[in-house]
Amino acid sequence: MKEQPDPTAFQGPKSRILIVIDSDPRTSSRVGEAVRMAGGVSVWKQVELHVVLRGAAALALGEGATELPDGKIFGQFIGMIRGKGGKVSVMPDKTAMEVVQVDEVVNHSLKEEQFMALTAEFDSVMRF
Repeated sequence: MKEQPDPTAFQGPKSRILIVIDSDPRTSSRVGEAVRMAGGVSVWKQVELHVVLRGAAALALGEGATELPDGKIFGQFIGMIRGKGGKVSVMPDKTAMEVVQVDEVVNHSLKEEQFMALTAEFDSVMRF
């Protein structure tokens, strides 16, 4: 008997969504909400998702991030995004660079030119 395709499985090309987060997690809940939303979208596996934490938003991947407002969700949802095939990159400012984990900077950092190219390649860009 021939196996039938799953009717609930997504068929066709995936949309590409770039989520740019540049709010300061010390003063804005937008960072936590954006990361939580991106984590929820990532489990669908119906879109290609790339999150960029720019400037102060990169503090979400720094030492002491769990002490920030909404800080407990950063590790959980960023891990979820990456675990479901999404990417999370950082572009820290000087303050964030001092506390962002070295692994994040070495393995997941973007330069301005790379970021500009990404914004042109994706179907949708959301900014928080």
